[in-house]
Amino acid sequence: MSDVYQAQPVPAVPDKIGGMGIAALVLAIFALPCCCGFLAGIPALILGFMENARINRGQSSPRGKWMAIVGIVMGILSLVFGCIQITWIFFFGGMGKLQQIMQHAGH
Repeated sequence: MSDVYQAQPVPAVPDKIGGMGIAALVLAIFALPCCCGFLAGIPALILGFMENARINRGQSSPRGKWMAIVGIVMGILSLVFGCIQITWIFFFGGMGKLQQIMQHAGH
């Protein structure tokens, strides 16, 4: 028997950009200017993290890393802006309605 070890073939990383990175980018671009920050921002964030993890493990092409990172960053921004928007509507819009009710009750 020979003492020579044969190296196991390493599966090649596909050069094709992963679909999760593309989906994260598209959802993040859609989430930021639209009023659906939560509906598109959360999936963009999740898909961006998943694709980034696949790239770090060598299961996906590094060419899609920028898409995953942009998906993560814009997903976070859309969630932050969505929270600000909801807070603005609740406190300022809601306070205006409450004042109208109080004024009508006083008459």
